[in-house]
Amino acid sequence: MNTSRIIVLLVAVLAGGGAFYLAMSGNQDAKNAITDIAVAQTEIPMTKVLFARKDIPQGGTIEANHMKWVEWPEKDVPEFLITDRNTDYLAALPEMRARRLIRKDEPIYQQNTVGYGDRGLMAAIMTPGMRAVSLRLTEDRVAGGFILPGDRVDIYGSMENNSDDMSQNTSQSKLILSNVRVLAIDQVFNTESGTTAIVGKVVTLEVSPGQVPGFLQAKNSSDLTLILRSVYEDGGGVTQTGPASPDQVVVIRYGQG
Repeated sequence: MNTSRIIVLLVAVLAGGGAFYLAMSGNQDAKNAITDIAVAQTEIPMTKVLFARKDIPQGGTIEANHMKWVEWPEKDVPEFLITDRNTDYLAALPEMRARRLIRKDEPIYQQNTVGYGDRGLMAAIMTPGMRAVSLRLTEDRVAGGFILPGDRVDIYGSMENNSDDMSQNTSQSKLILSNVRVLAIDQVFNTESGTTAIVGKVVTLEVSPGQVPGFLQAKNSSDLTLILRSVYEDGGGVTQTGPASPDQVVVIRYGQG
């Protein structure tokens, strides 16, 4: 039972108690008051308002088991809330995503959801102040397809050092960026709990503005590989991306490290 209905019930009980006392004293007006209160209680128009049944993560789809209806006095419903009369919005809801984290028992409405036809779907799931960059990779450079949206990765770049002496040819691999959040793979922004792999060609990553120039330079001058980080590392992968460590270089000679 919501707060509004509790308040209405308390007022009715107090008023009804007083009227009943007067009625027992033979007051006809009090008897009429009891009748009026009973009628008023049954005539309060209610409507259903859309709320979140559980937490919906930023970028998550709005599914049926994420939603619940809460009865609300119709005359007191704010205009921005979604009721069962907003049929157009409800019909489009399965294609929408959470613009930000929608917590349990918070209303679901237009300001905290975004649809595929709306502006800023990718921008809605990004961390404030960060930038999205894309990278085209083959399957073997994204951990065989087992990197999923929301994972954290390290980005390594490999570059050949050619010389006239074939025996001196080497390949250098260095850390470009560390602890980078994966925003999307191809056009997949969020994965269900049962998803184990996505074989995609384009990976979208979240980096800071200061990391963009270095990323673009590495993207154009070397072959990049994404190395998956453990979800239990760095407090569950919630730390900001940091600068690359310049001393983390691996030299590969004749195909061996």
